Amino acid sequence: MSSERPDAAADGGVVESGATTGRVRGLSPKRAVVLALVLSVVALTLAVPLRTYFSQRSEFDQLRSTNSSLRQEVSDYQAKVDEQSDPANIAALARDRLQFVMPGDKALVMQFPTPPEKSDEQKRAERRAGDPWYSQLLESVSTPAEK
Repeated sequence: MSSERPDAAADGGVVESGATTGRVRGLSPKRAVVLALVLSVVALTLAVPLRTYFSQRSEFDQLRSTNSSLRQEVSDYQAKVDEQSDPANIAALARDRLQFVMPGDKALVMQFPTPPEKSDEQKRAERRAGDPWYSQLLESVSTPAEK
């Protein structure tokens, strides 16, 4: 009796004997386990350096963007310092903020009329508008409705 199966032609002519039934196309289970172990060791060996590489790369990109924003901020502050050290700007700020008058200029003081006095109801409404929401809620619950 032959060890060939009747459907050997369907397998591409591969002949399997009773002793080699565990083989899958020339790969023994022992070799498959060794191959799996080798691949896992290689994967685990490469996993940590790759993770470190990618985390350092993202940190580098983040630091690069932070550095560019800090450079922009430094240039803005430098422009502000240059502007504040300009004598013409100092004179203009002294005129505006401190109301200094240069020799030969005429000083004008504008007097605006005082606003009309607010009624008690308007004062109460402004005070209520500045209160936090929970104070308004407590007041609306504790004060009876006006008729």
